[in-house]
Amino acid sequence: MAFDSEIQITEVSPTEVQAWLEHGEVLLVDVRETSEYDAEYISGAMLLPLSTLDPNFFPVLAGRRVVLHCAIGKRSEAAAKMLLKAGHTEVSHMAGGLNAWKDLGLETELPVEAPADPEPEQDSVCAPVQIPAHPGFVLVNEFLLPQAVSGDALAKAIGVDPKIIEQIIAGNMAVNSEISLLLARYFSTEPGFWMMLQVDYDLARASAALAAQGVAGQLTKAC
Repeated sequence: MAFDSEIQITEVSPTEVQAWLEHGEVLLVDVRETSEYDAEYISGAMLLPLSTLDPNFFPVLAGRRVVLHCAIGKRSEAAAKMLLKAGHTEVSHMAGGLNAWKDLGLETELPVEAPADPEPEQDSVCAPVQIPAHPGFVLVNEFLLPQAVSGDALAKAIGVDPKIIEQIIAGNMAVNSEISLLLARYFSTEPGFWMMLQVDYDLARASAALAAQGVAGQLTKAC
């Protein structure tokens, strides 16, 4: 690992974080991806994905400690090291992440299903399709760079051809179920995390292609 070994990360428990939240004494920052946050989150937590985290623009609130959390504590520890190395102080991370929080029976927020939108009129115009990041982009910016791991080192660690990782990083190869499981084991993410990123990316690209061909205008239900 390339992080300075002298940087010491303060680890706090979920129960401490809960008490601080109740008294407004902490800024809790969730460094998971947006898709993970949308599925389940801790009330009061601010979402700042590690893939886009910039120490120069990280919020500083006088009189309030900052605690980072992710799914199990690995990404939040990496984010804390990044911030401390950039000069931030009073930054700690929650031991065990969201999993430990739930294991203690502490409450989380789940998405509320919105009422179905009325079907659009035949002459309505579909909104532009937003293409999410390719899994390779997330792999590089949220996992490899923060942890100072090269693509070749990752390939060696999970036992695949380095060209496969190279092509995924370049956005030229899709993440299949086998690669998804290997990445999940190495980075301690949910087993389906990488496949979900790939599916979201593929569906958005397909929708954009159909819209460009004018098919979406004929199939209004696809809007």
